[in-house]
Amino acid sequence: MASTHNPGWFITAALALAAGLPSSVLAADEGSAGLQEVVVTATKTGETSAQSTPLALTVYTADELSQHAIENITGISEDTPGLQLTDLSGYTQLFIRGVGSNTVYVGSDPSSTLNIDGVYQARPLTYTTDFLDVERVEVVKGPQGTLYGRNAVGGAINVISRAPSSTLTGEFQLSGGNYGEFGAKGYISGPLGDSGMLGSLALSRYTHDFYLDNVSTGGGVENADHYGARGQLLIPFGSAASLTLRGNYAYSTDAFGGDPKLLVPIGVPLDDSILGNYRTVALDQPAYSTFKQYGLAADLVVHLSDTMTLKSLTAYQNFWGELGLDADSSSLNILYTIENPIRQHQISEELNLNATWDALTYVVGAYYFTENDAEPLTVLVPGFGVSNLNSGKIVDESEALYGQAEYHFTPKLSAIAGLRYTHESKDYSQWNSWVASADPAEVANAPVVGPPFFPPPFTVTPTRSWSAWTPKFGVNYYPVENVLTYVSATRGFKSGGFDFGSPTAADATQGYNPEYLWAYEVGVKSDWLEHRLRVNLDAFFYDYSDMQVEVFVPPANAITENAATSHIKGVDLEVAARPIAPLDLHATVAYLNARYQSFPQAFVNPFGTFDASGNALNQAPDWAYSAGATYTVGIGHLGSVYAGADYTGQSRVFFTPANNGVNGVTGYPQQQAEYGVLSARAGWNSADGRWNLAVIGLNLTQRQYVTGTVNYGAGVAGRPGDPRTVRGQLTYKF
Repeated sequence: MASTHNPGWFITAALALAAGLPSSVLAADEGSAGLQEVVVTATKTGETSAQSTPLALTVYTADELSQHAIENITGISEDTPGLQLTDLSGYTQLFIRGVGSNTVYVGSDPSSTLNIDGVYQARPLTYTTDFLDVERVEVVKGPQGTLYGRNAVGGAINVISRAPSSTLTGEFQLSGGNYGEFGAKGYISGPLGDSGMLGSLALSRYTHDFYLDNVSTGGGVENADHYGARGQLLIPFGSAASLTLRGNYAYSTDAFGGDPKLLVPIGVPLDDSILGNYRTVALDQPAYSTFKQYGLAADLVVHLSDTMTLKSLTAYQNFWGELGLDADSSSLNILYTIENPIRQHQISEELNLNATWDALTYVVGAYYFTENDAEPLTVLVPGFGVSNLNSGKIVDESEALYGQAEYHFTPKLSAIAGLRYTHESKDYSQWNSWVASADPAEVANAPVVGPPFFPPPFTVTPTRSWSAWTPKFGVNYYPVENVLTYVSATRGFKSGGFDFGSPTAADATQGYNPEYLWAYEVGVKSDWLEHRLRVNLDAFFYDYSDMQVEVFVPPANAITENAATSHIKGVDLEVAARPIAPLDLHATVAYLNARYQSFPQAFVNPFGTFDASGNALNQAPDWAYSAGATYTVGIGHLGSVYAGADYTGQSRVFFTPANNGVNGVTGYPQQQAEYGVLSARAGWNSADGRWNLAVIGLNLTQRQYVTGTVNYGAGVAGRPGDPRTVRGQLTYKF
C-alpha cells in the first residue's frame, strides 16, 4: 500500500480521475454535456468569466455552500487547499499560501483579508459571521496590493450578495442534525410595487449544542446561537444609474473555548486522563462570548456611457463584543481572561471609474478608510492573587489612489499594468498595570502592584505612519481557443502596527514596521473536449521580507517582530471532468514550500532564543489535496436523486517557528500531523427545481485534529477541528 506521507499517490489518482476543486467554478449544469462557466468580479474591472481571469481563484456559489453545509468561511477553508483558518476565541487567523498573521488584537491587522460586497472587514472578530443571502464567495490567492490594497498581502476572500431580483423570487431552508443542530433561513426578493425599486430581505437562525464536553466545572464549549438579518434596496435613476442600499445585523452568544484542549500531560490526574480525546476538555472556568455587529452601505453605479461606468461604495460597520475564557486550558485555576467591552467602528469610501477605449480596458480609483477600535483585556491570575489590566485603543486611517489597465495587442495577447499608492497612519494608546486582586468584581479598584516582581504600570500614546507603492505587471496569451496562459509580478504591502501584548512601555511605543511581498506567478487555465475537461495549473514564487512574526515572551506576553525573511514557492493543480452527463469529478493538489530564509532570533517557550532559519512557516503544509465526485440519476417526473463524496487532506503543519523542536528537544507538540477528512451527501431534487431534500455528513470518520496551538498556560493546548456532524435539510425555492 502506498504511503500517505508522500502525496504522490494522490497526484496520480487526481490526474487519473480528471478531477478538480469542489467549487462551482468547476461545476456543471445538471444534464448538460460540459462544465459550467462562472462569472466573477475578482479583478474589480467588471464581470469576467473565471476561466478568462488571470488569477488563481476558487469560487463557491450559493448552491454549493448549501450542498456542502458551509455556514461561514470556516467551511470554505476546509475545502480549499492553500487556505488555512483557525481562531482564538473568535479572533480569526487566516492564512493563504502560508501568508497570514497570528497577531489579531488591537493595533494589528490581518495579512490576508475578507471583503463583504466590496467592504473591507478590519477586525478578525467579524470573519466567521454566518453567510446570509450570498450569491458566491471568491477566494483570490496571492497579493492583491493594487486593486484591493489594504493588507491583502496573502490574498482576499470576497463574499458577494445576491442582487435584488426584478421578479418575485425566494428561498427557504430548514435544517437539523446531531449536537442539537437547528437552522432556519430564507430570503425574498422582487419589485416593490410599481415604484421601479427592487428589494430583498434575508433572515437566519442557527444553533447547535456544545461540541466539546467538559469533565471539570467550567461547562461545555464550542456551541452556537446565532441570529442574522440582511436587507437590500435598489433604487433606479432612469436607465443610466442605480443606488443599492444595504443593511446587515448579526448577533451571537457562543461559548468559544480559545484553544481548550491540552495536548501534553501536566501531572494532574483529571487533565491527563482525557489526553487523546479531542471531544473532551477539563476547564474550571466558564467560556462565553456575545458579539453584535451591524452595518450600512450605499453602492452607487452610474453608466456615463456604453463604455464608462462610475462606482461609489460608502460603508459604515459597527462591532460590540464581550468574552471570557479559561486561558490555561486546564482544571487548574491559573489564568482566566475577560474582554469587556470590545468596541469597534469603521467608515470607508471607494470611488472608481471603469472604462474601455478601443483596445484598452482600465480602472482608476481612490480609497479612504478609518477605524476606531478599543479592546480592554483583564487577565486574572488567582494563584498569585493578582491581575493584569491592559487596555488598547487605536484610530487608524488609510488613503490610497490606484489604477490598472489591460491593453489588447491582439485578440489573443494582452498586457496588464497597475499601481497603487497607499498612506496609512495609526494613533495608538495603551495603559497596562498589575493589580492586587484576582476577583473580577474588584480588579477595577484594586491597588496597583509593581517591581520587583511585576513590570511597572505604563501608559503610552505613540503615533506612526507608513507609505508604499504596490505595482502589478502581467502578460496574458491565448495560444489556442479556451486556453489562457498568464504571467505576473505583484507587490503586496501590510502596514506596521503596535503590540497589545507588550510587557513594557518601550515595546508598546516602538511597535513594528510594515511587511512586503513580491509575488511572481505563471499559470494556465484550459478547457478541453468540448468543455468536458478543465485543467488549471498555477506556479508561484514569493519573496517575503520584513515579516511580522509574533514571538512569545514569558510569562504571558507576546510581541511582534520584523524578524524574518522567507521564500514561498508552490504549485496549484486543478482538474475537473464531466465524462458523462450524470457524473462530475473534482480534485486539486497544492504543493507549498514555505521556509524562513533568515530568522536568527526566534523565541518560542520553552526553548528560548534560537535560529529558525530554514524552518517552515506557520500554517503552511507542504501538501494539501482534495477530491470528490457527484453522481445524479433522473427519475422521470419525480425529478432526480444524487449522491456524492469529498475527501480533503493535508500534510504536517507547524504552528510555531520551532517546528519539530530545537536545542536538543524534539517532538514539540505545536504541530498537526498529516490528516484527511471525509464528507458525503445525498439528496433529491424535484423536476421543477423548486424542492431539495438532502442529508449531509461532515468528518464522517470522526478524524481528530487541531487547527492551531498555544503555550502560555498549564501546557501546550490546541483548537480541535469540528467533530462528525450529520445534517438533514429541506429547501424550497420560488
